[in-house]
Amino acid sequence: MAAEATAALRYGTLLLSAGSSGYRVIRAVKRCARSLGFSDADVLVGFNTISCTFHKGNEFRTVVANVPLPGVNASRIEALESGSHGFLQEYHTAEEIDEYLDQIESIPSPRWGIVTSMIAAGLACAGFAVLNQFGYEMALFVFFAVLAGKFVRIKLHDERFNVLGITAVSALTATGMFFLLVRIFPTSSDLSPGFIASVLFLIPGFPLFSAFVDLSRFDFTSGIPRLVFAAEVITVIMLTVTVVTMLSGTPEAPAQTIIVDWEYFLSGAVASFVSVGGFALIFNSSKRMALIAASVGMLANLGRLALLTVGARGFLAAFLAALFIGLVGSLACRAARIPRVSVTIPASVVMIPGPAIYASVYNFALGETALALTKMTDVVLVVLYIGGGLAIARMITDKTWAFEHHIDFNKKLGGAPHPR
Repeated sequence: MAAEATAALRYGTLLLSAGSSGYRVIRAVKRCARSLGFSDADVLVGFNTISCTFHKGNEFRTVVANVPLPGVNASRIEALESGSHGFLQEYHTAEEIDEYLDQIESIPSPRWGIVTSMIAAGLACAGFAVLNQFGYEMALFVFFAVLAGKFVRIKLHDERFNVLGITAVSALTATGMFFLLVRIFPTSSDLSPGFIASVLFLIPGFPLFSAFVDLSRFDFTSGIPRLVFAAEVITVIMLTVTVVTMLSGTPEAPAQTIIVDWEYFLSGAVASFVSVGGFALIFNSSKRMALIAASVGMLANLGRLALLTVGARGFLAAFLAALFIGLVGSLACRAARIPRVSVTIPASVVMIPGPAIYASVYNFALGETALALTKMTDVVLVVLYIGGGLAIARMITDKTWAFEHHIDFNKKLGGAPHPR
């Protein structure tokens, strides 16, 4: 049983380290255990730990693994999820499972080189700046600032530096470069608030929204650690940005005036498409996955912008957009046979309200805690409603997720009969 148990555990470990939700990891491990001839499996998934007990008649074996902090690899999730629904629907030996996993691990990771990743991050954050009405000049400065921040992040990650340290140094580099560019190339308008957009590539979108999905199913062992991890990273970003705000003397953001015309919606559509596509590439998605995510995100954001123009509250508009992303994204992903997280999460990240984040940071720097918390509440509400929209869409489109259908170990699989 040792070889079979280790092979099934390895399947779950690869999926967990790629950033998949606890629910998907549990189901994949159980399908793998069934394919290997086990009669049952108990799987407990945390944020970076996985514990499995496999049963075969009256015998059982427990195996445990502690993986490095999960990253984001949408392409690997796609390959493993595809195998879960295809390859694992037949009986296999441990050697065959390991050979299949070797092929998946041989796929280059990260999928994109450092230059492509830097450009994707720059375009994603520049699109976010346009989407939040920060202006085109600001978006240009954000693009070059993010190039520097992303480069530092990649190099520190390659050296296996502490994650929170990477976040702080990268945020400091990106915001510092932004203010340097503003000083070197002065413009007629105040561009200071745009430095918020230059740190968006550091937001842990995958663990944040995956945590909401796990918690909505009461998978506390997976959801709570993910949420705590995301909160830690976001706190470090906010602390770093607050210090930069105090040192730079950044002025208060001017009140936004939205002019509803063709340019408002055209720029919003283009910025949404570019930003979502950029984030998808950052998450190691394929070109096809990035294109689908960008298309769904563009349509959802156009609807959100339209709702904002008629006076809808920001969190309500975000909820309806997230619901649209979850519903339409599910249909698109099912047709293209790709994981839904490769579409839903990149499309959701860009809906985080940049002006409210800046106002919160600015007031924290001034010591106006009450005003800062008020603005931060607006941000939290939007994030929670985005998570709620994705969870409701998941209930509507995924019956096994909504009704907790268990893996049937008595199901007869294809291929050669496997003894139990």
